[in-house]
Amino acid sequence: MPVLKNRYTPIIGVCGALALLIAGGHFIPTPSEALPVRISMRNKGGNVVFTHARHLEYVKKLDGSCETCHHEKKMRGMTLAPVPCGSCHATEFDAKFSSDHQASLPPETCTYCHHAELGKLLYSHEDHAAQHDCTECHHGPDIEAEPGACNQCHGAEAEENMPSLREAVHAKCNTCHEDMFEEQLKGCKGCHEILPGKAEGPQPSCNSCHFETDATPLLTRMDSYHDQCMDCHEKAGAGPYGEDSCNRCHTR
Repeated sequence: MPVLKNRYTPIIGVCGALALLIAGGHFIPTPSEALPVRISMRNKGGNVVFTHARHLEYVKKLDGSCETCHHEKKMRGMTLAPVPCGSCHATEFDAKFSSDHQASLPPETCTYCHHAELGKLLYSHEDHAAQHDCTECHHGPDIEAEPGACNQCHGAEAEENMPSLREAVHAKCNTCHEDMFEEQLKGCKGCHEILPGKAEGPQPSCNSCHFETDATPLLTRMDSYHDQCMDCHEKAGAGPYGEDSCNRCHTR
């Protein structure tokens, strides 16, 4: 028996080493520089295993490039390598996503989404004062004895029943300039010198310019995959597309 044990010891050792390598491959993330072979995505409708290497090979046969599936590398004059879809298209655009993608993306990519700085204010107090009574813009004597600067009471952030300076000024201006507000971002140019976005510093919230919603104006990851993948498969006339093809990507 001791002879048999010695005989199988190397085999057991090799099998153990292979098992550790396989386990390590599952738990150790692929370096960002390496192209993934397969991408596993969790989904309530059944997990999806996307064969990235197979699709890349097919795209190359069609004389395509990464931009066939990813967005163009050149944006705002910058040339960048394609980033993972989940870097911008989240499962849910929540606080965790906002925190994670700020840490994972290069600073210059902030301007992909935050693409407007209000710049210099073109508002003329002198012109308004010549055409209007002070209390049309400022509070009356029941709140302040004499008209003062708005930021004497209104700060950068709202406090209890006190709106922020931005909210207070916009609400007051809207009473006379409703037509400009209806034009949304185009109407802003009447008061603000809109400049290209900056990568450094705090970025404005989406609803600073996108007035209809607080949500990020991007497709979720699932919707972006469905839109991109199914459209490509339908044009090629091959692979899963259409409402009856879910089980060709989703596994249960």
